[in-house]
Amino acid sequence: MRAQCVALSVASVAACVLPAAARAQGFGLNEIGSCAIGRGFAVTAATCDDASAMFWNPAATTELPGVSIYAGGASVAVTGDFTEDLTRREYEGDVPVEFPPHFFASYHPSPRVALGLGVYVPYGLTSQWKRDFPGRFLARKASLATIYAQPNLAFELVPGKFSIGGGPVIGRSHVQLIQGLDLAEQRLPTGATFAQIGIPRGTEFGEATLEGDAIAVGYNVGVKWNATPKLQLGARFLSKLNFEFQEADATFRQTPTNLTLAGALPPAIPAGTRVDPLLAQQFVRGALVEQKVQTAIEHPAQAQVGLGYTLGQSTTVSVDYAWIGWHVFRALPVRFLGAASAQNRVILEEYDDAHSVRAGLEHRVFDAIPLRAGYAFTKTPAPDVTVTPLLPDQDRNNYMLGFGLPISRYMLDFAYLKVDTDGRRGRVVERTPENDELPAEQLNTGFYRLDANVFSLSLRAQF
Repeated sequence: MRAQCVALSVASVAACVLPAAARAQGFGLNEIGSCAIGRGFAVTAATCDDASAMFWNPAATTELPGVSIYAGGASVAVTGDFTEDLTRREYEGDVPVEFPPHFFASYHPSPRVALGLGVYVPYGLTSQWKRDFPGRFLARKASLATIYAQPNLAFELVPGKFSIGGGPVIGRSHVQLIQGLDLAEQRLPTGATFAQIGIPRGTEFGEATLEGDAIAVGYNVGVKWNATPKLQLGARFLSKLNFEFQEADATFRQTPTNLTLAGALPPAIPAGTRVDPLLAQQFVRGALVEQKVQTAIEHPAQAQVGLGYTLGQSTTVSVDYAWIGWHVFRALPVRFLGAASAQNRVILEEYDDAHSVRAGLEHRVFDAIPLRAGYAFTKTPAPDVTVTPLLPDQDRNNYMLGFGLPISRYMLDFAYLKVDTDGRRGRVVERTPENDELPAEQLNTGFYRLDANVFSLSLRAQF
């Protein structure tokens, strides 16, 4: 019977970690190439003169010289906090700086054909909170890293005018959740919770970690039309990728509570019994033993269209619209392959599609040094009832600056991105069947703030 007391802890692990993986797009990584960042991600039509075009518009690599290599990375520093309504206490985030890399190489075997390979990180970030954070039972740390590898083929159908391109995408995704386990929320064999027999809420009796890897396949395609010598039009489509985590690992570690039972537990546990030895059995032969978990997560499709216009000889302006198909993330199936198999469940998320408007400007000084600026607004896909510690996603204003430094046949690109939000109300408790019908006003008990500073450096080499 004691195994029943804590089996729900196992279910809550998967209920939290796997939405975290998908929600990472809420802070989706568009930091793919310093030139593109500096120009506000508005580079589908007015593409950058480097091989990162393989992601932003696979058709545009036909416009590059014989051999073009572009490599670099970004530092993503996220800051955030949660202010509790009742106490007005502020809990700061503890998110490490992430460094997503990118690498692209393009080659012309003939004047109208371009081959290439791109490796980039379109989804992935970490949310992490300090140990006293009240939402640690949803997630103390949730981390996702997804890397895509894209072979590319582009063909110039009309010389100097119209190109098409694309290729398969092979994705590898790694996800990790570290979560506290709250004893007060667990049920006794009688049906009562530990909270009902006097165990205070927020009593941590263990820590759970879920970690897994998955591989998926999709594609990325694009078209590029130089309508006039000054006007460019472009579009791209990155397909959804369905990552099936067949054997994610769930592991558990007990943490001491130093509590004793104030009253007896029928049928045979007397008052005054120490709680920790009772719970220890669950980490050895009960529900909280190492086991496997299965689920599937779809990384959504992306579509982007844009236009670019050249003013004079040295200035280019561009405007793009992007759509991210988060409608696929409506529900999440979770299946345990161990002691908690009775807790198999389907978790509702009900995301909407996300939309983004992007604008960029590049001006070349002395026809050699590009100065860049950009702005992008992104509408969050997360509904009001799904703003949690995993990723308290919010509408975002993105402000960008950048420049390029030519060095012989090389170009060193630098960009800075400021992600600014207005904050958003959210919660620190799990969305369950019992509270699913409640409005967000009753679920959300505090205010999240989330901002980021991104620095990016890339090196272009062309031969």
